[in-house]
Amino acid sequence: MRLHLFEFEDQPWLPGFLRNSMTAYLATTYGLTPFPAQWARHIERLLGHDRINEIVDLGSGAGGPLPLVLRELKEKGFAVRATLTDLYPNPETELAGDDLVCWPTPVDATSVPPQLAGIRTMFSAFHHFRPKAAHRILRDAFEQRRPICIFEGASRSPAGLAAALLIPLLVLLLTPRVRPVRLAQILFTYLLPILPILIFWDGLVSQLRSYSMAELSELAQTLPSPDYLWDIGEIRAKGVPAAAYLVGAPIVRVTPCESR
Repeated sequence: MRLHLFEFEDQPWLPGFLRNSMTAYLATTYGLTPFPAQWARHIERLLGHDRINEIVDLGSGAGGPLPLVLRELKEKGFAVRATLTDLYPNPETELAGDDLVCWPTPVDATSVPPQLAGIRTMFSAFHHFRPKAAHRILRDAFEQRRPICIFEGASRSPAGLAAALLIPLLVLLLTPRVRPVRLAQILFTYLLPILPILIFWDGLVSQLRSYSMAELSELAQTLPSPDYLWDIGEIRAKGVPAAAYLVGAPIVRVTPCESR
């Protein structure tokens, strides 16, 4: 049963330096898993080699795994530009550049501004939303006929819950790999170990909040259309618990040329 418990990262009162430190740590851990490569494989089905592809990332935090996914796509020959968006935007992120920009104002994932066109993605963020809000996220993409890719790195499986118990140790071991190095990251990990506690709690709750394939299917089934298809499955990779995904996309119909 899905439990929508309290997460520190959701709270507007959480100091920005702690939220950014938490998301920076998570971004580092993604690079040690096979998930970015697997997620890129699903996204590339929606891309074209003959154009610049636009991605709008929802709930980006400090950037999450998107830079890793972009690298995978570019290595496969895709030209991609991406926009980071969040309800609590971080416009000073060091990730910003020519191909990766940060939208400066808050973006509600349930009602994305029309000017943010492109393939919508959510990486390990969908579980932050209760079912009604999660449904609105899908419906907004469905009604605007935008592709949307929902990927989670957590699951309510025994393996996922067991992995969460290792988080405090992993925070201590992996924090030296976090880039860029910030004093707050070091101070609140080793001298005042607040971050290991916050990341452990939010990581455990993320597992309990995650949506199963059946629950994702139930959400998508309320949005039927012959010209918009849903693909729901599970990503299985060596060394990590299986995690569910959902991809929705409009069908592109090409009018055949008339013979002369």
